[in-house]
Amino acid sequence: MVGKKIRAYREFRGYSQIQLAELSGINVGTIRKYELGIRNPKPDQLEKIATALGLNVSVFLDFNIETVGDVLSLLFSIDDSVNLSLAETSDQKISLTFDNPTMQDFFRKWCQFKNVYEKEKAEILAIEDADKRQEELDKLNATQEEWKLRAMGTTIGCHTIVNKNEGTTLKTQNLI
Repeated sequence: MVGKKIRAYREFRGYSQIQLAELSGINVGTIRKYELGIRNPKPDQLEKIATALGLNVSVFLDFNIETVGDVLSLLFSIDDSVNLSLAETSDQKISLTFDNPTMQDFFRKWCQFKNVYEKEKAEILAIEDADKRQEELDKLNATQEEWKLRAMGTTIGCHTIVNKNEGTTLKTQNLI
């Protein structure tokens, strides 16, 4: 899976394997093996690749989220790192907000994308021809994956370090 992500981000940036090898200082044959899934990069190699692509190394990590406990673990970790606010809405749902303008802006855009995605998905699911329905679902899912790639690779502020300070303020340091 990591190899597919490396390739997707490399292609998204418009780099050849040779260019990525030069930028990361990793042999082109090794890059090729990573992308084909023959080898998995060690953490230091993955860090070099991420840096060469202008990404945070975390975009290459997979989280195995299967249970409520898995979700809670991630949320607790997020809450330990940034100012996460929880509130109950009038319809007894819970809203999560972040006291960070960059993150708020991103979530607003993500919400808009998800609304369009869900509307299109509902229309596709109404298609009677199973082959056509699956073809359209595959296209829609590919669009969603591309949106995620773009969001993680191009969102302004994605490389801003956000840490919870001792008070209620955020300490940020821009890495770019």
